Amino acid sequence: MAEAISGTREGGLIPARVSRRARSVLDRLFADVRQEFELRLPRIVEATELALTEPLPAGNPTLEATRIESLRSLGSGSPLFLQRFLLSVEEGFKTPGAGTALARPEDSGYRPQTLSLVSDDDINNDDALLVNTASRLSSRNSLALQLLGQRLGVLTRAPAYEPEALPMGPYALCAGLAEAVAVFELSRPARLQLFQQFERALIDAYPTLLDVCNRSLVQLGILPHLSYVPVRRAPGSRASDSDEAAGVLDAQSPEALAGQRVRAALQAPIDASFATLQSLLQRRRKVLAKLRPTSAVTAGRDPEKPVPKLGHDEVLEALQRLRSNNTRAQSVHEYRQILLAQARQQRGHGVTLSESDEDSFDLLALFLAQLQRALRRSSPGHSLIDKLFLPMAISALRDSDFFTRPEHPARELLDAVSLAGARWLGEDDLDAQWLGLLQRAVNSVQRDGDGGTEAFSEANRTLQSGLQTLMRKAEMAERRQVEAARGRERLAIARMRAGEAIDVIVGDNALPPYHDAFIRHTWVDVLSLAFLRGGEEAAGWKELLEITQQIAAAGLLGDAKALPDSSIARVCAALEQVGYHQDDAAAIAAALGPGADAAERERLRVKLGERARLGEDAMAADDDAKVLKHPEERQAYERLRSVSIPAWIEYSQDPEHPLRRRLAWIGETSGQALLVNRRGLRTGEETLVKLARKLATGDAQLLDADSSPAKSAWKATLDSLMPLASDKDRKDGDGH
Repeated sequence: MAEAISGTREGGLIPARVSRRARSVLDRLFADVRQEFELRLPRIVEATELALTEPLPAGNPTLEATRIESLRSLGSGSPLFLQRFLLSVEEGFKTPGAGTALARPEDSGYRPQTLSLVSDDDINNDDALLVNTASRLSSRNSLALQLLGQRLGVLTRAPAYEPEALPMGPYALCAGLAEAVAVFELSRPARLQLFQQFERALIDAYPTLLDVCNRSLVQLGILPHLSYVPVRRAPGSRASDSDEAAGVLDAQSPEALAGQRVRAALQAPIDASFATLQSLLQRRRKVLAKLRPTSAVTAGRDPEKPVPKLGHDEVLEALQRLRSNNTRAQSVHEYRQILLAQARQQRGHGVTLSESDEDSFDLLALFLAQLQRALRRSSPGHSLIDKLFLPMAISALRDSDFFTRPEHPARELLDAVSLAGARWLGEDDLDAQWLGLLQRAVNSVQRDGDGGTEAFSEANRTLQSGLQTLMRKAEMAERRQVEAARGRERLAIARMRAGEAIDVIVGDNALPPYHDAFIRHTWVDVLSLAFLRGGEEAAGWKELLEITQQIAAAGLLGDAKALPDSSIARVCAALEQVGYHQDDAAAIAAALGPGADAAERERLRVKLGERARLGEDAMAADDDAKVLKHPEERQAYERLRSVSIPAWIEYSQDPEHPLRRRLAWIGETSGQALLVNRRGLRTGEETLVKLARKLATGDAQLLDADSSPAKSAWKATLDSLMPLASDKDRKDGDGH
């Protein structure tokens, strides 16, 4: 099997290395793929285990023993299976185009010479099964794969990638499955069952994953206007079936350019009325139907015999029964399947949903699929949203305003809860009081027997009241941090000015060790405090500068230049003001005069070095912006200097777990930036120069808004439908 998953890409160059930006983009794409399969693969293993729990017919103890052994292996090896699969897929992202794809059967060079009967045991070619699986997935998703191949080709400066060479293509995924399955000790039937469950899961999940990857590349500006253009034939000419089915990709065709002009005007948001959304869903189904073969279920169906439809009230009643029975499912699709299966069992024949109910289910499924990709697995918000699947389905079917009104109570609750599951949320953002409010709101919706809008409204009222309290608390904490940062900046400026004044006075002269330690480690605190109180024009500052000159002269001239008693008294008083005990201050000042014991001076010098200095945590001055050599860095620096505060910054050094921080304050003089978390607590400070470098390299980005995952997911859902919208579906103004 190892040989089948190796090879090279034909018909194109294999990039030996990719640019830094391309590597960052590939890492981001792999993070999306990783998140999807971290969710899917454990479920695939569980589904395989469930299928194998059915005991075999009596009389074959050998097969029964292998079945039990396979179950045991599946139960113990699931984490390693996931790890091996992700490592295999990651290799494809590290060397894009290097060819981790399975070999096609027609490329294997096999030519049968004779025909003979073989037993089932002889048909043991897993590679052929996986190639067929990859081929079916490729044909079902040909358009998305073509778009992705074109964009990755541009990204890595290579020809367009074929599905066989895409690092997230179906052949690469099946190759990863071929490697990962080796961690199990499975019988042939168990292995086939695992392959079937893998394909079954990807039939539903793979199109969404490709949409996410394409959309990520579009957002990064990689062929944003690449579009699908149907082939138009001249009258009387013939076109091949493949041309009619697939069309062509053209970024500069009249149709594509027209689409660019439409999207250029503020992205021309669609008129997101429910009727328009239904129309877009219908067009989406037609496009997918052209790209996918007719299923076995519908191929033999009599078109003259319509399938009975469930009434709207019947659907709601069935969903209410699922709630009362505490039925759990992993997705909205699964709830729909359970609902239809129960109806078929009760009626004795298959049924379907009305067009409106079907559209509501499909649109909600698209929305929640986008949302789950924006959430971190095992986060508090992720588990809370799982509990809302069924209540939201009931709410969406009852009231189509769920899809058209952002202020709909169910949408508002979803926005609030989704924030606790955001991928960019840090551990220090979580607060037990906040999570408790969310938990109580979700539980109140679950307990409501009717599941109406009123339940969401009541939960929202209680939740928002608590959130307002927490928000005020965070604002107060942030305000304290800003004031503290301003104080640190003022102190840093004062220390800098004090140090400059000392340098002018001392010059290039070498003071005795005690006098030098006193001036640079102790007296600088006194000067800094004086500068903070009155500035350079204050009489106290000028007086202390004169004493500084006297101390320096006394150190340079020794006993020949005695420090006046009045100056010694002034030094004692100044030291007491910066926190020294009266006796200590007197001893330190006396040691500056003539005739002081050398041993005593050395003891005091060591003691001065051990004492904490005034404003030790004061921020350092920013690096000179002139050290920014690249235009991108200078542009990022200027943008930071002009950004409206507060603003949000997202750090993305780890593509799987980005981190969002609030830029609460920028020092005009120091060039320091104060960063706080969602609770208003300080998380660190960065110089603008360092932050500009991170923005330029893509390790951080300034956000236009701090949207919740639910709001971002709904925007992504509309964006996925945007290419299908006609001019009449669009309108000027704000979108939903």
